[in-house]
Amino acid sequence: MSRLVNASLGRRQFVTRAGALLFVVPVAGVGLGSLLGCDSEGASASLASTAAQPSEPDPKSLSWKTKIVADTEPGEPLVVTGRFFAAGGKTPLEGVVLYFYHTDARGLYSERDGNGPPDPRIKGWLKTDAEGRYEFRTIKPASYPNSRIPAHIHAKATAPGAAEQWIEEFWFEGDPHIGVQSLEHARAAGQFSNVMLIKRGAGGVLNCTRDIRLK
Repeated sequence: MSRLVNASLGRRQFVTRAGALLFVVPVAGVGLGSLLGCDSEGASASLASTAAQPSEPDPKSLSWKTKIVADTEPGEPLVVTGRFFAAGGKTPLEGVVLYFYHTDARGLYSERDGNGPPDPRIKGWLKTDAEGRYEFRTIKPASYPNSRIPAHIHAKATAPGAAEQWIEEFWFEGDPHIGVQSLEHARAAGQFSNVMLIKRGAGGVLNCTRDIRLK
């Protein structure tokens, strides 16, 4: 692959060419997902582990609500809400610090895409309240250009006294790139499905809800 993509190739070109290669030739078993950091069904581990992760802010300064984009950010305004629960799925978790990031309306993390690990521009932190609630306001991310990877939001969570853990990506119902098996997996998760129903509210704002059960 290194012979096909030189060091100066920007991420936009890289993703475009990688998307084309997906249907032409697998490189030693490495598909588009491995090249981009996600597989076609949205596994987050590869990209999440390589993306630039800025230092976490002081948890004391965090609220359970946050807005991470300016009103002028291109794209459809999106509000995601939900609650965090312990492994049993019954006990709300207070004080969970959530770090999350995603692409912009073009499907890019930043203008630096293609020059090293992804350096997300749209990102944020929050901390759940006594009821385990969280809410963040952003824009709906786009899938990578010319790819078959679902639009998604990466996230990791750290509960008090526990190690941080990457959680399943936030996906959006109706995304044509979500496969049948992934949809079945999401339905089986019931309340804790990572595929979010989209409701359009006042002013065209998209509203999604996702409850999360930590391991």
